[in-house]
Amino acid sequence: MVTSTANTHMARLADTLWYERRLLEYLLFKLVSANLVLIADDRRFVGPAIAEVDAVMAEIRKAEGQRSEVVAAVASEAGVHSSQVGLAFLAENAPDELQPTFEDHRKVFMQLVGEIEILTKENRRLATVALDGIQGTLGFAGGDIYDS
Repeated sequence: MVTSTANTHMARLADTLWYERRLLEYLLFKLVSANLVLIADDRRFVGPAIAEVDAVMAEIRKAEGQRSEVVAAVASEAGVHSSQVGLAFLAENAPDELQPTFEDHRKVFMQLVGEIEILTKENRRLATVALDGIQGTLGFAGGDIYDS
């Protein structure tokens, strides 16, 4: 039987996951924005776009810390190690009213993480191409200046 305290911890964890989910959606938005800047090859906006991604990542790290605290409470209440308290565990062991929420979180988190991984790889590739172009331009300009 799930206790009232366990219900409170599970509900708090569901709320924490909603917050993290919104942060991941915002990260995806910022990665798409950075991708558009990289595709446009407008180098003056690359730094600010990357700074915005870094700022969202800092918020995600904070949220992960908060989630860890709540997961520890849920794990303690369930009598399992916190490493066992993943979204599959939550979907199976949560009170009936929270199971659909955790199932939805699991599906959406997997989708978001997949999209973020793909976009991160693409942005990294585009940034490398842009950096190579900048280095080529600087090398050319440097040669002209120092050869004169």
